[in-house]
Amino acid sequence: MEKWNILEILKLGLPGLVFLLSVLSFRLLSKEQGKARPSPSILKSIKSFMYINVFLAVLTLASPIIDNKLAAKTDFASMETPHSYNLEAKIGSTILETGTVAVCHDADYVNRYLLIQDIKTGRLIQVFSKSMMPCSEQQTEIIALNEADARKLGWSTGVVSADVEVVVALPGYMFTIGSS
Repeated sequence: MEKWNILEILKLGLPGLVFLLSVLSFRLLSKEQGKARPSPSILKSIKSFMYINVFLAVLTLASPIIDNKLAAKTDFASMETPHSYNLEAKIGSTILETGTVAVCHDADYVNRYLLIQDIKTGRLIQVFSKSMMPCSEQQTEIIALNEADARKLGWSTGVVSADVEVVVALPGYMFTIGSS
């Protein structure tokens, strides 16, 4: 365990912790077995430690199953409906990745997927509002996108801004865009 990167294992969350506790249980038990006369109190402590580890292992296995059962019972009809905004989209002065946009720092749709439709061309793209930009109180309805995404919206060369309609996905969700 001296050569193991314990922090990387713990980054896995509860499964990583269970794994480390299992390794520690094994080492404690093997060390105690190596003695000529094992201590009953130490063996009792190791037994308790192993019970805790088994409980955490069961919890690790059960949590995805419980999560799936709860998700199946979720009433999506009662969830909030996606919000729609009429905004001005501009080609950003900063370097933005394709598929991402910068939104005003006080916008309520930061870190969410957006469906953007150019009002004139009718073209549609889905982007992630990954970056934030400072905006004044008068300019709260602006988003910045890169040139490649602007071309996907049908913007011709020289166009630097246009009016768009934006629909915001629910937190943690993205839109499914397909042909029907």
